[in-house]
Formats: sequence, structure tokens, C-alpha cells
Amino acid sequence: MKIRRKTILPVMTLLVYILCSLKVSGCIYNVRDIGFVNIVPNPYRLYCYIQNDTPEKIITTFKQTSYATFLDSNIEVEIINIDQKKNHPAMEYFHFWEIKSSPAAILISPEGRSLVLPISVPNKAFKETLRPALENVVSSSIREKILEHIVKAYCVVLLIEGKETLENTRAYKIINSAAQKITRIMGQLPKRIEEPPLIIVITQEKASKEKILLWSLNTDGYQVNEPHVAVIYGRGRRIGPLLKGKQITSKSLLSLLPIIGLACDCGLDKKWMTGSLIPLRWDKKMQSDVVKFLGFDAENPMVKTEMSSIMSFDFFTQKEDIGSTRSLEDILSEYSEDLFGFEGEPEKAKISPAIYRKLTSPSKSGLKLKIIFLISGFIVFLVLAGGIFILLRARKKLF
Repeated sequence: MKIRRKTILPVMTLLVYILCSLKVSGCIYNVRDIGFVNIVPNPYRLYCYIQNDTPEKIITTFKQTSYATFLDSNIEVEIINIDQKKNHPAMEYFHFWEIKSSPAAILISPEGRSLVLPISVPNKAFKETLRPALENVVSSSIREKILEHIVKAYCVVLLIEGKETLENTRAYKIINSAAQKITRIMGQLPKRIEEPPLIIVITQEKASKEKILLWSLNTDGYQVNEPHVAVIYGRGRRIGPLLKGKQITSKSLLSLLPIIGLACDCGLDKKWMTGSLIPLRWDKKMQSDVVKFLGFDAENPMVKTEMSSIMSFDFFTQKEDIGSTRSLEDILSEYSEDLFGFEGEPEKAKISPAIYRKLTSPSKSGLKLKIIFLISGFIVFLVLAGGIFILLRARKKLF
């Protein structure tokens, strides 16, 4: 009889635990948070090509310099001996660029685009040319400015100026207006964000020093003829497409920028949360800033597991996978019309309570998940309640 009495307490404890765990709410993260977690790394690759007769001193110098330069970056390095690894997949790039001498280095983007780096220059010491060539891959004045603000800012909007002053001015006014409108609703978004969108302008003069950044954004060459706009968030990820010339409109920006502040279970196509990266360093200070200002550790395995689950949990939605080819306009049409009707509104326009509820309420998939948990919990409750009832009846019979 004593054994049965002791059994009732753990059973009741289990019941209470299950009932408490049934409280399911919307996702605690927003799209911006997802961008800080290295779920889909998509690293850049740097291939260094050598030959059998390449001096060991050069190989050692490259290994040491590349290790020090790319520590804490999203660049992976591999040395390839072209005499020994003729069938290596990276030899495709070596032949494409018709490289005639070594050592040589080619940078490969996550999308497969390639760029030859000037690591070896005639009449100059290898060590002299190697270090700045590699440093330029992960660092530049614009990228340093991005890193300075990216953790606290809603996002960074890059305006790459073209050759026409009037077009540049038009683009800037559109971006500035969109940023101001985002700023006015930031206090009503599901999660607090420290600073409004930051606009960074890359002038024609600065463009020559930002060649690798512009290349990583997939611009049409280093000399940009018309204005380009890229929205960067999280760990240096671009969200949405690169807007060019006439594509830079109030409608396109006000369809794109609000996504960053939405809850990550809002039903959007996953590819918009895992956009292409720009090459940069992400050191311990940056990680520490994420913990300080975002309230979670983006490097924590449990956080990565949770966000990976969020990114893969799409069995309630159809055709919402990372490989989706739907256009930005198709994906955002359900949001843009309702979220932002700013044209003609007063200067202090605010989001309506109805739209605010739409922003903060759980998505349909979240509601369906809640229903499943509630039904499962109710069934478990009935089973446990029945068991407890049987135990109590048996106890009375024994007495």
C-alpha cells in the first residue's frame, strides 16, 4: 500500500508539468534575430594554387597569413597543388581565369561567382602583396562601419551611387523616407530594437576601395552606372534582392524593410531569412554585443538548434522552402498593402491597433501547432486522470 501512495505524487507532478508545458505562444525571435545565428553558414572559399616547385617559404607564409587574417571570418581557405590535384573541383576556376603562374588565389562566393586576388605582383615581395590582398577580402571602411552599427540598428541600407547626381538624389530621398517610416513604428513591433535603420552611402569615389564588397553584392562591375540599394541585417546578410535604378521605389523598400521586424513564424519564405552574406570578420566582441543588445547568445548550440527548428518547421505551409523561386513582389504582397499605407498620411503616422495585432499575433502555423499541443495534452490529461482514479479506487477497496 505504501508503494501505491508514493506513486500518486510523481504522477501528479508529471501531470502538472505537462499542463504547464502546454502554454505555447508565438515565436520569441524576429527575422532580424535569425540573421545573427549562423544556421546556414554559406562561407566564401579562398583557393590558393601552388605547384610542386613552389618554394616552401611561400607556402608557409600563405598558411600563416591566411590563418591570422581569416580567423573569426566567413572565409574558408584551401591550398591546391595543381600538379597533384588536377581533378579537384576548384581547378574549374583556375582554368576559367586562364591563370598561367602560381602562387595564385581565387575567391569564390556562396553562389559560385569567382574573383582573382592580386596576392602575387611582379617585382614585389610575396609577403608584401599577400597581406593587403587578403585583408581586403574581410575588411574595408564601409564594412567596419556596418559592423559598428549592425547589432543595434534595425538594419543597414547601403546606397551605391551611380554616375547621375539626380538619380542618386532620388534614390537617397526614397531610402530616407522609408527609413523614417520604419523608425516611427519601431516602438510597436513585437521586439525592441535599439536604433533605426542606418543609411550608408558608397560614393563613386569610395567604390574603388570597396571592390570586394561590391562584388559580393553582385553588382554589375565595380563601376556602377546607376544607383543600387542593398539591405543588410544580422551577421552581414542581405535580405531581398539588390535593387537597381528604377527598382528603387518607396513601394519596394516598404515591402522589404518591414520583414526584418516581423516575428520569425510569420509564414514568410525561409530564403528571405537566409540571404547571401558579405565577407567580413565576426569576432568575440561582436558575439558579446549580440548577447548584450539582443538578449541571447547566437553561438549557443541550444539557440542554433531552436532556430534551425524554426527554419525547418514548415509542414503546415506549402511551397515555403529555401529553394523557392517566388519573386519578392509575390511573397510580400500579402504584407505590404496592409502594413504600410503611408502615402498622403500625416507626418506622425502610426500603425493601427488592428495591424499591430496582425504583426504580433502568432501565424497560422503557430496556431495549428498550439491546437496540436492542446489536443495531445488533453489526451494525456485524460489518461493520467483515469490512472489516478483507478489508483484511488484501488486504495479504497484495500481499506
